[in-house]
Amino acid sequence: MRVASGQWLLPGAVAVLAACAEVPLQTAPPSTVPVRAASSDRATATAAAIAERRRLAEQHAKAGDHAAAAREWQILALLAPGDDVYRRELANERAAIREGAREALQAGNAALRAGDTERATTALLKALALDPENADAQKVLREIDRQKLARIQSGRAARINLAAVAARPPTAADVGESYDIDQRIEMFRAGDTSGGLQELRAFVDANPGNQAARQRIGTVVYERARELESKGAREQALPLYDEAAKLRGKPVPEWTARAQALRKALGDEFYDKGMQAYRRDIAAAIRLWETSQRYDPQNRRSAAKLQEARTAQERLQKIQQDAKAR
Repeated sequence: MRVASGQWLLPGAVAVLAACAEVPLQTAPPSTVPVRAASSDRATATAAAIAERRRLAEQHAKAGDHAAAAREWQILALLAPGDDVYRRELANERAAIREGAREALQAGNAALRAGDTERATTALLKALALDPENADAQKVLREIDRQKLARIQSGRAARINLAAVAARPPTAADVGESYDIDQRIEMFRAGDTSGGLQELRAFVDANPGNQAARQRIGTVVYERARELESKGAREQALPLYDEAAKLRGKPVPEWTARAQALRKALGDEFYDKGMQAYRRDIAAAIRLWETSQRYDPQNRRSAAKLQEARTAQERLQKIQQDAKAR
């Protein structure tokens, strides 16, 4: 074969050139070494983080800090979602937290029944540290605070009474009067609410000018009202709030506000109950809305629905009477 230069190529060379012409040129593939290196670095960092978190989780668990251990196991479960061990350890720590909070709550209640408020407070705070949303522990701590406030108020009343008699030594009449008040209060606190109130009223009627005694008696009755309200017995608590103010003889803004708030709450409660009963029993709805108005005469919703229900009841009765007449 002749080429442009006038020289000849061997047949083998021609074949090689032809093969090169038929095969398309290809670019070299990009290097995967950097990608593999980055992936390896991430895997190494993740493994190191998992190892450190697991070390912390086991350390906290060994120390009895279940909340911190649960936090670390939860992070591990997120870092390695396919590992059942981390989820199982997290569930175990959460169960330990619930059990610890339950035991602390029981210890707090036992200490409170024994009259040891300091030990009870410590145990209940431990329960809340384990379970910040523990409603029972929160409720008992509020009760402890209420009792402390009551003791402070009672102490103030006692100091006032002592100041009044400081100029003279106590007489047999003073001792007898104190004993008389204590007996009546104990009767009331023991659960004989009706009989205890009757006795306390009798003492106040006989000693209307004894302000220290009246303050003490009013505070005791107010405390009982707060206790009933905290247990959900709101209808029983409201008359005791009113009675506490009467026995004390002087208005207390906090007591007045508490009673007013409870009246409004009861008015709303019986309004809602009336709405639930209205479709199936008009008479029951009327009674419930009448109760709502008795507690809160300013409740416009129950007043409007009460009028509407009474009108509907009258129309229904008239229809029934007309039907009987036919």
